[in-house]
Amino acid sequence: MRFKTRSAASLIVGLLSSAGLSASEKIGDHFWPTPNNAFVEGRTLEHFVQPTESGKLISALWGCVRNNGTRFHEGIDLKATQKDRHGEPTDSVFAFDKGIVRYVNLDARLSSYGRYIVIEHPHWSPGMVTLYAHLRAVPNAIRSGVEVTGGQPIATMGRSASYTIPRSRAHLHFEIGIWLGGEFQRWYDQQRFNDRNDHGEFNGMNIIGMDVWALLQALKRGEVTNVVEYLAAEPAAVSVTHWDSQIPDLLQVNPDLMTNYVIPENHAGWRIDFSASGLPLRFEALASKTRSSSRTTIRIVNERLARSQSCLSLISEGKSPSPSAKLNGILQRLFVD
Repeated sequence: MRFKTRSAASLIVGLLSSAGLSASEKIGDHFWPTPNNAFVEGRTLEHFVQPTESGKLISALWGCVRNNGTRFHEGIDLKATQKDRHGEPTDSVFAFDKGIVRYVNLDARLSSYGRYIVIEHPHWSPGMVTLYAHLRAVPNAIRSGVEVTGGQPIATMGRSASYTIPRSRAHLHFEIGIWLGGEFQRWYDQQRFNDRNDHGEFNGMNIIGMDVWALLQALKRGEVTNVVEYLAAEPAAVSVTHWDSQIPDLLQVNPDLMTNYVIPENHAGWRIDFSASGLPLRFEALASKTRSSSRTTIRIVNERLARSQSCLSLISEGKSPSPSAKLNGILQRLFVD
């Protein structure tokens, strides 16, 4: 059921009034995205995460944590702690930081995320986004192009999805990642998927998530104060040399990701450092005189990181390492033919 705009906004206002909250708790320079501050207070996992039907708390975290380590989970699932008389969640969802709403999906049937919001945070780095999913309601004021402040209520937690999530497992699915570019639809059409793309360039497939659980822990321990500091220290797992003279959309909105800033004469390709999750960290423009015979080659920078996620391998093993299907898919979305 889709909530009417007025009732959705009233639901959020009513929640804030009853809970006595006007903003979420700070965590570093950011804001915890739900009213449940158990993590900020240092309490254990069972007080703030929502596991899958397996009951394993780790299944709510980021990484290869589902189906005995064979299925990847891109974010963290935060449990509902406030319910109405029907058992439906009424917890507010707060913006993790200030930013610009880039996308709102209000039709839960169209995505496994259900109702979801994507907010860009260009003051971190253009193209960096947070994603809030399985929402019960989104007020009319939260729409594409609207600026929000950190800690601002943007939605009500829920259990919406293209599949059934029981009341007992209502939660917020929260991600932080990077948008890969505006040519996603062209790439999508080339794949000949059975389903149409209803979400344009803000389809979840076009956002590569970072290890949000590791980030939140680093913020809690005071090792970093914000996402920018965390990303600056993020080590590369692999380095890929890819011969394609295109300038990806991501670099056109965020040239600071380039290490050499100036495109060299006879530009013919790129050297790209990727994190263990496939997050593109740095780009170096390469001239044709350095070109090798192979279009794409990979070098392992950190063996432990490169193999840390068993279900998300960036490397295809053989006589010599080569990019995995996962990594090739990311390259295809960055450089759409």
